[in-house]
Amino acid sequence: QQVVKVTTNNNDGATTTTTTTSEINAVQQQQQTKRRKRVQRAVDLCAAPGSWSQVLSDRLFDNNNNDENKDDYAEEEEEEGPAIVAVDLQPMAPLPGVHCIQGDITSLSTAQAIIQHFKGRRAELVICDGAPDVTGLHDIDEYIQGQLLLSAINITTHVLSPGGSFVAKIFRGRDVGLLYSQLRILFERVSVAKPASSRNSSIEAFVVCQGFRGGRFNNLPLEGGFD
Repeated sequence: QQVVKVTTNNNDGATTTTTTTSEINAVQQQQQTKRRKRVQRAVDLCAAPGSWSQVLSDRLFDNNNNDENKDDYAEEEEEEGPAIVAVDLQPMAPLPGVHCIQGDITSLSTAQAIIQHFKGRRAELVICDGAPDVTGLHDIDEYIQGQLLLSAINITTHVLSPGGSFVAKIFRGRDVGLLYSQLRILFERVSVAKPASSRNSSIEAFVVCQGFRGGRFNNLPLEGGFD
């Protein structure tokens, strides 16, 4: 089993703990039992080439015991079951059970296309693994990644249901505390996970946001929503 370092942010600052994948799975199972519902609708932003979409497809359809019917769920409008939307500017190869949208995440039409595929409903989970081509200049890389993340957050307010979760790649830099503060306005719980496979010197990590507050935070302007 893998060992994962998890950094949790609260009012007293950030603390780092070490846990294992089995412990994480146990926590997830407890959360699922409390909520008594599975994720049925998920969105993968900046999805190409589709690695996360493939994982979502495997997990969601395994949970629903419908592995043999992935393509039916992706295309059949009358069937109730998992629905996954992958969004990217670049075309993607078809994936079982995944509806691909070639579009810009800063465009309102992209958000509308996602909701339309979900038949007017919102997703319970949005993920974004997007990252710019790194220059090696940390300040520049962090800034560009930050702009990409803000775009992902903005479209998430259009497609995520209240109580939903958002997971995204971040570059941790000197302004990362401001990012955490912004996310805590939108979500009840915010934590940061660094994969065990990631080098200690790497500034790359993932922010995990749970409990989207919705309400007045639904449908932030897709342009300048955090200005």
